Amino acid sequence: MKIYGFVAEFNPFHNGHKKFIDEVKRKYDPDVLIAIVSGNYVQRGDFSIIDKWQKAELAVEMGVDLVVELPFACAVQPADLFADGSISLLNYLKINHLVFGTENELDFVEQAKKILELDGEFEANYSETYGSNLDSYLSSNGINSLNQPNQLLGINYVMEILKNNFNIEVKTIHRNDNKYSATKIRNNLITGKDSTELIPILSSEQLNDPLSSWDKYFLYLKSRIVTNTAEENKQVYQVSEGLDNKFVKEIQNSNSWSEFLENVKSKRYTYARIRRLAIYMLLNVYPEEIENVYNNPYIHILGMNETGKNYLNSIREDVEIPLISKIGKKEQTIMSLDIKVDRIIELINDRPQIYGKIPYMKGDK
Repeated sequence: MKIYGFVAEFNPFHNGHKKFIDEVKRKYDPDVLIAIVSGNYVQRGDFSIIDKWQKAELAVEMGVDLVVELPFACAVQPADLFADGSISLLNYLKINHLVFGTENELDFVEQAKKILELDGEFEANYSETYGSNLDSYLSSNGINSLNQPNQLLGINYVMEILKNNFNIEVKTIHRNDNKYSATKIRNNLITGKDSTELIPILSSEQLNDPLSSWDKYFLYLKSRIVTNTAEENKQVYQVSEGLDNKFVKEIQNSNSWSEFLENVKSKRYTYARIRRLAIYMLLNVYPEEIENVYNNPYIHILGMNETGKNYLNSIREDVEIPLISKIGKKEQTIMSLDIKVDRIIELINDRPQIYGKIPYMKGDK
């Protein structure tokens, strides 16, 4: 069987995603198509504007056979750790083909091999993104620039496959249309502009529901930072180099999320690093919680159609990690971090995220 997998954030799902899914099916004709999808938080340290259950419904209705959640610990991370978590889950799900979009027709396998042959660590400069750091390191070693979002993620996906000797073949879909942009749609929502032509009808309906954003959670962040002790703030995941003190100082001088972000921003830190740290601070995320997820992975099913259901049943006995479709007492321990971070989502969007939720099944009422 041709088991294809891809990774997405769907923030929100738009016609470009639908076009990608259709093209994968047209070009490669997979027997099963699996999506690993970020949940209620996304890589750059923002809230997903629609929740993970809405994403699952959209993905299944638009042609994906099986939707699995990328845990928070893997989703809100730089590209290398994001790729580590994503590809590991796809391997546990026994895909034999990985597919992703790319702006340029690179030989990703050859490029990834060259990078791995360097066998060196580059020194992180926090005034630059992970992508810029990697790009500078590669350029100094004579490797072509990769500093475009899809190419950066693509090369990290392939590096994970090669490093772990996963039996996964790499396929790509060339992106030659910039018409569809999740960033543009999010900006349109803020400014009140129409995005109807950019999104499916179902996605449009979901965007009429309460949407998550930093503006809605800013007072929660402020309360957390000023009521935590200095020691509690220092223990939060990724806090370093006095950023905890900077956060405490500037949160008290800021009246909005955007004002706080600008007050904290400096030449030393990127917006993405600040946003991710703010997420960790808001949710009191600790290093041991992140490490526990990477050391004890699990598969949380968000949605499927009949094809996905049959495939899951066929591999269930061979899957080496917990396969979760509903959260009960046992799953509370396994998914403790995801349960914790989703509780605050329920406060704002007033939709259940944890208990009583089962995977979206196409055709079920």
